[in-house]
Amino acid sequence: MKTTEKRLKICAEQCGSKCCKSTQPVLSSEDFKRIKSSTDKNDWFEEIEENDEIIRLVRKKRESNDCIFLTNEGKCEIYEYRPLDCILFPIFLKIKEKEPSKYNIKWLVWFCPLSEKIGIDTLKIESKELVKNYLSSNPQYIFEYQTAMYKSGGYKKKHFLEEEDLTISNQE
Repeated sequence: MKTTEKRLKICAEQCGSKCCKSTQPVLSSEDFKRIKSSTDKNDWFEEIEENDEIIRLVRKKRESNDCIFLTNEGKCEIYEYRPLDCILFPIFLKIKEKEPSKYNIKWLVWFCPLSEKIGIDTLKIESKELVKNYLSSNPQYIFEYQTAMYKSGGYKKKHFLEEEDLTISNQE
């Protein structure tokens, strides 16, 4: 079974997609454009203003606390287009640029069936590769995500995992 299929099965069948029924994913401008181009829904996001800055979040359904893209079967309608917040889940990061191409990352985790069934180490390795790719190609994406996480309160209830320094070279 492919990793994606395994993740979806764990989320839908073993967890009941609880993360999709609790916190609202934050959206970078890149996430927003990608999702907007992939959906016919008009009311799928909401905006909050924080210190003259607009933070976008995926909206909850009006009749429940579920993500607007969560189906009755517990699957994501926009899985291929989901925001970075959902892609990284249940791993999160706080990142600081120490100098050009050198970063300090604090890894955080939300304990759920994915962290148990797939393993925190495996999930962190996958997340680290993704983050390294973005830091090489589009570091603003990672920093915009982090700013939105701070301003939306998205770091609440996350558990510290570990801290590391990361250097991104031009070859990566």
